[in-house]
Amino acid sequence: MADTKSSMKSLKAYEKIRDMILSGFKLPGTRLILSDLESEFGIGRGPIREALMRLDRSGLVKNIPYKGAIVATPPTQKEIRHIYNIRVDLEASLAVEAMKNLTKADISTLEKLLATMETLPKNHYHYDRQFHNLIYEASNLPHLCQIAQALTLSVESMLNIYKWKKEHCIKFNAEHRELLDAIKLQDHDKVEKAMKNNIQSGLEIIKETYNNLLRIPFE
Repeated sequence: MADTKSSMKSLKAYEKIRDMILSGFKLPGTRLILSDLESEFGIGRGPIREALMRLDRSGLVKNIPYKGAIVATPPTQKEIRHIYNIRVDLEASLAVEAMKNLTKADISTLEKLLATMETLPKNHYHYDRQFHNLIYEASNLPHLCQIAQALTLSVESMLNIYKWKKEHCIKFNAEHRELLDAIKLQDHDKVEKAMKNNIQSGLEIIKETYNNLLRIPFE
């Protein structure tokens, strides 16, 4: 029972720290001090240490000897391009595999998530990830799902330092609708194309971020 409670606390700490990073509340290079997190969350250091180790494995946090945990530095432009090249093919493949496994209950959940996203909530990103993760998990390819999640977190930790604009969310919603409709039709080619378009849209936002907000052209 004690182990279960500790695991739940560790998961809670993991989610809280992850969300602070992805929302831009904790910027790259920020030290994640155990005592501060302990006071802020009301969770003991043991579960927080476990959460930081898990975040290190995801690429969102780096545990550095003698310095402790810090929010990881974003990937370079060159690395981002490689990451997206891999993501496009991998996540399209997962969606195609998932297509035949998604149940009526899964489709209903996807519809509800999309309906929520269409209201343009402030935490649009979190519903977006739930939408994608539900699809990927239905592929029954857990190891590839873990790879996809790690690649996504490594890029979107930088992407979500900046708030998505309204037009970004509307574009993603339209792409999600196209994807969901293709899944319902069990159309292999349309599912693959819709997922690839959606992943590429993320890269376009990163390019826009570099060009407009960071004042650094994305080569």
